[in-house]
Amino acid sequence: MATPSRKHPHPLGSRLARDVLAICLHGSSSGGDAPPEWVHLIPAGTFSGRDGRGPYTLDAGAAQAVLDAFARHGADLPIDYEHQSLTATDKAGPVPAAGWIKALELRADGLWAQVAWTPQAAALLAAREYRYLSPVFMYRKDGAIVELVGAGLTHTPNLHLRAAAARQLEAHPVDDLLERLIMILNLPVTATGDEVAAELQKLIDRLTAAEAAAQAAQSAQPAAPDPAEWVPVAQHRAVAEQLAALQAAQARAAAETAVAEAMRSGKLVPAMQDWALAYASQDPTGFAAWAAAAPVVVATAGATSAHRVQDDALTDEDRYVIAALGMSEAAFVAHKRALDHA
Repeated sequence: MATPSRKHPHPLGSRLARDVLAICLHGSSSGGDAPPEWVHLIPAGTFSGRDGRGPYTLDAGAAQAVLDAFARHGADLPIDYEHQSLTATDKAGPVPAAGWIKALELRADGLWAQVAWTPQAAALLAAREYRYLSPVFMYRKDGAIVELVGAGLTHTPNLHLRAAAARQLEAHPVDDLLERLIMILNLPVTATGDEVAAELQKLIDRLTAAEAAAQAAQSAQPAAPDPAEWVPVAQHRAVAEQLAALQAAQARAAAETAVAEAMRSGKLVPAMQDWALAYASQDPTGFAAWAAAAPVVVATAGATSAHRVQDDALTDEDRYVIAALGMSEAAFVAHKRALDHA
């Protein structure tokens, strides 16, 4: 949560505390003393405010964080009147400073600040018109102080405390965001702002790496194929077609040979030649089994002269029918003559 004049972000999840402490700037109640150059702003260790807020912690780690934040800021921190600079945007006129914090120093009893007072503030302090200095600091949810924002001259610490805190939380809902990020990232509920930031950075790195890999894959050119390992598709297709034609020719030749042998053996009549070629081409084994079991339906050169006489009266188709029906030639001839004379 940042005041309007701050330009760099506060630590993630930090909150603002004001009017918690009241440091008396004079040890006595008599007037005439010059305001001190070095003032004790925040005590060391763990402490709570007069109204019960806290506890807050300024240990070695927290003190170093405060010093580092002051160095990053690179400018003097303001001391105002009654913390008016925290609500400067609500003011119609100027909000003057009472002094400027020039340097910070960590001592055994806590954090000290070197202050350059304005003449007006010095006069007010000398006249005891202001006596107390209230630091304004940022702290984490666990109470560790992480940054000094400034301080304010005040009469009554805790003045309008609740209203000021409400305005700050409404204007800077950092804690709600931190809790939501913890849930989204599936982190322990005790995770600090630094741990959340580290987890977010991991996600950013992963996304960046994935995007770079995708771009590299898209822009990469495929390597030229090795002629010894690859052949052109057209050449492969041509060789496959030639192989298929050769295999078909071989199958056709084998079928023709088998059919010719079956015809020489008297197992086929000429009218069955086309059927036999198709059968032998598609299923050479099946055709061979058929030819071995088929009866002789056509007389061969070794037939007797008696058969030759009968052959003159019968056609090849007749002999195939005789064999298929299991009739004798004489019965078939007689039946045929009966049909012719019917």
